[in-house]
Order: sequence, then C-alpha cells, then structure tokens
Amino acid sequence: MNEIFEFFKTKKATIIFSLIAFIGGFLFLNHSVTGNVIINESYYIDIISLIGILLIICSFILAIYTIKHR
Repeated sequence: MNEIFEFFKTKKATIIFSLIAFIGGFLFLNHSVTGNVIINESYYIDIISLIGILLIICSFILAIYTIKHR
C-alpha cells in the first residue's frame, strides 16, 4: 500500500494527472462531444465550459509545478 502512495509523489504521476486534466478540459469545452448541444442556452455562464476551463488551468499549474520542482 505504501508503494501506491509513493507513486503519487513522483514526477511521472504529476505529468499523467496534468495530461488527463488537459484532455478532460478540452472534452468539456467541446459541446458536441459532451452533449451540451441540447442544454438550454438561457444561462449566461455555461457551467460545463467553466469546468473545462478550470481543468485546463489545473493542468497548466501541474505542468509548471513539475518543471520547477525537478
């Protein structure tokens, strides 16, 4: 069990999570992939797109953290 926790502290795990967040962010931004085409457009802020933007920002933060902490 301790080996699993040690893996999450590695640089490789940080890169993997950064890539997953980046890809997931773009999937949430693309309305045709996630089915947001049928959502009512009466909302000013689209929550799903906001989640996508937050995931992309998190992926950039993880990438910068990985580069700075070698």
